Amino acid sequence: MARKPGWPCAVLLITGVMALMLGGLALYGRHAVLDRSAFADRATGALAQDEVMDEIATRIAVRELEANPSLAARRPVLEAAVGDLMREPRFPGEFHAGAKTLHDALFGDGNLAVADDGSGTMRVRVTSLVLPGAGRELQAAVAARSPAAARELGPGDPELFSLGGGRLESGLVQAAPHVRRLTSLAPLAILLGVVLLAWAAWRAPTRRLGLRRVALGVALAAGATVAATSIGRAVVLSTFDTSHGDAVVGTIWSAFLEDLRLWALALGALGVIAAAAFEPGAPGTWRRLWATVAAPSGSALRLVRAAGLVLLAALLLWMPEVPLDLALVVAAGLLVFSGAAEVVRLAQRSLIR
Repeated sequence: MARKPGWPCAVLLITGVMALMLGGLALYGRHAVLDRSAFADRATGALAQDEVMDEIATRIAVRELEANPSLAARRPVLEAAVGDLMREPRFPGEFHAGAKTLHDALFGDGNLAVADDGSGTMRVRVTSLVLPGAGRELQAAVAARSPAAARELGPGDPELFSLGGGRLESGLVQAAPHVRRLTSLAPLAILLGVVLLAWAAWRAPTRRLGLRRVALGVALAAGATVAATSIGRAVVLSTFDTSHGDAVVGTIWSAFLEDLRLWALALGALGVIAAAAFEPGAPGTWRRLWATVAAPSGSALRLVRAAGLVLLAALLLWMPEVPLDLALVVAAGLLVFSGAAEVVRLAQRSLIR
């Protein structure tokens, strides 16, 4: 019997893993970002961090001063009143409502959103985070400390930020309404990935080897997701030169993407355990795999290794915490694989006896 060529199986495996990974990312995006309530809940959860609350207080005070320069002489009164506002039990609810309005503006089909300014409704910029109802409370808090300052305070609800200032940011804002339609293909992508992986396993020399390859492919996709979140977080935080900014952005990043990293770690662990269960191999198999990676045969694999070493050197110079994080994840994966494989071998021996 002629031996089946190996490249179709490799193409099926790689394509299936990519489809599964893209479908999983789209499904997570629909759950964590595109869902209106989940988006607002995650954004509001960031208020538990003191640095986030300090940043919001600073933004409210600065924007009020920019809108009403006459308040500059009464800045201490304004800042104290903003503190009173943020200690109100209703403030998280107002922030939650503002996050929902921002979500509608970003991912809805319209160009305008509606907010309450205390005297009715008003049209606000589509990509602004406005705190509906907070304007009345801020007015009352300032009046309680200084009636004269309250008279100089402008009407309307506080605005924390607006999106769309630069070319990249504006492009992302314009593309946001189309994201929902693209992510609706997530179930189809996942189904396609499962079919392609099943086909790759069926074409393998043995079913056990095919299933092991599929499990390792899923584990590698999960590992790539973990690496992407680690590198992305480090890149974003590198644009801030203060610990305060790092804490604020890091909290927001974790609120929306920390679950993705945890799910990827869990999926990667299941993948390596499944690979060990399907075909554990002889003790020390991972050493031979490491030797193959360290000294690959063939020009293509050597070029891939060279590119990987250059990337690793760049990461060590730019953001040294990322290679350390990834090294710990890889080491944990090897330990889980070795432990699971040993358990499977012992179980097989006990069944034979």
